[in-house]
Amino acid sequence: MTAVQKFAPGLVLAVVGAVIAYVLDLGVKALTGVSTLILVAIIVGMILGNARPLSDRWRPGLTLASKQVLRLGVALLGFSISLSTLADLGLVSLATIVAIVVGGTALTFALTRWSSLSREHVLMIGAGCTICGAAAISAVESVLPKRKAEEFASAIAVIVVLGTAMIAVGPLVAVAFGLTPEQAGLFIGGSTHEVGQVVAAGMISGVVEMAVAVKLGRVLLLAPVVALIGMGGSAKPNAKTLFPLFIQGFLLAVLLRTFLPIPEELLSLLAELKTWLFAAAMFALGTTVTAQTLAKSGLRPFLVGLTVTAGVIGIASLGTLLI
Repeated sequence: MTAVQKFAPGLVLAVVGAVIAYVLDLGVKALTGVSTLILVAIIVGMILGNARPLSDRWRPGLTLASKQVLRLGVALLGFSISLSTLADLGLVSLATIVAIVVGGTALTFALTRWSSLSREHVLMIGAGCTICGAAAISAVESVLPKRKAEEFASAIAVIVVLGTAMIAVGPLVAVAFGLTPEQAGLFIGGSTHEVGQVVAAGMISGVVEMAVAVKLGRVLLLAPVVALIGMGGSAKPNAKTLFPLFIQGFLLAVLLRTFLPIPEELLSLLAELKTWLFAAAMFALGTTVTAQTLAKSGLRPFLVGLTVTAGVIGIASLGTLLI
């Protein structure tokens, strides 16, 4: 069997799933004014994965989409981040971003000792809640020497549930406590899991630019967190285990966006490509989140995710009080 014969069916299915999710998201956007493509793509994948078991014919390509395609999207995510834009956030916001990631990561490491889940399982969930959802889970998974497919799928499910809830929680907190636009942007961007979920919550509250800028600050810290986890999980840490190729690409993209005059047309094209890569990858990930997988894990992964999310929310809340 050639590589094309092995991977093509699953990759084509992932693309078809992304297109279906895109069409459905157009309807969601027309009704709500908010795009939730990543969430829709995961749900479409979950529906298919639970409706009928996928044969071995589809699995190699879907696995490629959920891993390598997602990591390519993470690398392109770097083109969304300009260091000069982050500098404009101000000292308090930047300090809050660092505190969120440091605090969330420290809590995650503590939970690896306290939780009955495996260390790898907790690290993936914690990174997803602390930094940037499924992209962070995939990044951390790449440097873990011992990882299980069902734990990866379970971590994704936790992010889907908790991150979706945060789309509503962020705007509700902003209204309930009378937060200023700057405070609301810091809270939403600092506490919500996925970039797409931040966009949705930010649009509801009318603070999308501030919220996304804060969120991208958290995303920027993905590289050092992955390196830290890689250092702890490898007997012989090296450049490959600490900074996988796609993380190097992510950092390079940040530097290019910051220091080179990249045409807006090219940035828009890269952003569109990134969106489609994420949609295809999230659909593929969704097919692995089955009722059987969730039943096997039970509520423990959600309790870990809820604990880390609560810690992140607490730190973000303290930051809003200082603005």
